[in-house]
Amino acid sequence: MLRFKRARFGLCLLLSLAVFSLPGCIGARMGVSWPSVGLITINGEQNIALAYNNDIAILNPANGAPLRLINPLNGAAMLDSENNPRSWILRGSDFGGAQFYSLPVIVDGETMLVAANSGNLLKVDSVVVDVTRTIQLDDKVVANVLVVEDILYVPYQNGGLSARSMVDYREVWRFHTEEGIWATPLLAGDMIIVASVDHHLYALDRNSGQKIWSVDLGGSVASMPLLANDRLYVGSFNKNFFEISLDGEILSSYDTQNWVWGTPAIDENGIIYIADLSGYVHALDSGNNLQAIWSNQIAERGIRAGPIVYMDRVIVASRDGRVYWLDRRDGVLINSREIDNRPELLGDMLLLEPNETLNIDVPLLIVSSVDEGRLLIAFEVDGRQTWVYPR
Repeated sequence: MLRFKRARFGLCLLLSLAVFSLPGCIGARMGVSWPSVGLITINGEQNIALAYNNDIAILNPANGAPLRLINPLNGAAMLDSENNPRSWILRGSDFGGAQFYSLPVIVDGETMLVAANSGNLLKVDSVVVDVTRTIQLDDKVVANVLVVEDILYVPYQNGGLSARSMVDYREVWRFHTEEGIWATPLLAGDMIIVASVDHHLYALDRNSGQKIWSVDLGGSVASMPLLANDRLYVGSFNKNFFEISLDGEILSSYDTQNWVWGTPAIDENGIIYIADLSGYVHALDSGNNLQAIWSNQIAERGIRAGPIVYMDRVIVASRDGRVYWLDRRDGVLINSREIDNRPELLGDMLLLEPNETLNIDVPLLIVSSVDEGRLLIAFEVDGRQTWVYPR
């Protein structure tokens, strides 16, 4: 089996816009990029934040349309030079050709921070969508940053985690890793859990950056672990999935068919659902040493994104351009939807349930693709398509 002894080889392939040579593997965030999607609160309402290549857009969950900019003084729509309503889109082409793979984080009601792949941290006025300050970072960023109280944790593409003050953005501490960090850091009590391409999972003191423990998982780790039941659950690129205690002991492991890239999901019964890059979906019992309940090959191609569990369904999106709904009891296929032209579905999905700050009446599943004509596709949870967002 070919695997990364050191991930520098794989990283160079990614940065050169190539794809991995192993069957079922995928290329980089760069060149073969996929959108990052999440929720962000603006003007007291939750909206969809989308980061993709040169743009960041804030979208209305009800219809996928970019949020209109409103003058806070008179409540009127802001207009551009041609008297057209302005939309909430931050274009990297206006700021030195910046590219974005990391979602923005809120500083206060009118300010957000965006980590750019150019190696800068941009302070953005979210009312007029303008960069008011640029803070130089020491490396590029391809994963989401993490904010805990007054500290911003920045994972670097080529290695290391930087903790920066949210007051003046100075670096408070730095933790070195031998290779890159492509996953969002995870808060676990007073620890920051860091997954690295150098094969290790690290636990750091969140105040000092001192290493509490590390564990070698035998292959690159490119996803944020799941924290559940005082355990960490994470897959690696050596075709293994692990259950790890909060003191760094590997408690159980499970052999998969291929690399596990996405963050797993868990249901109320402690059943964990993972997907791998051979198109398999696995259901594992967290109460019984990750014993397999079922394991089915669902997709024609690999599944990079983590599954979503909703009611009696498990939902996965594949490189084959399809979304699949499975019965979570036995993994039997219930429904599937093929996206027009079958673009690769690589980004993590987002499940939105109606609440006081979301302008939707029914739960929505948000799926991202690499097709700029349909970057985001919204489905009702039964598979009916409701809207599409093109770039």
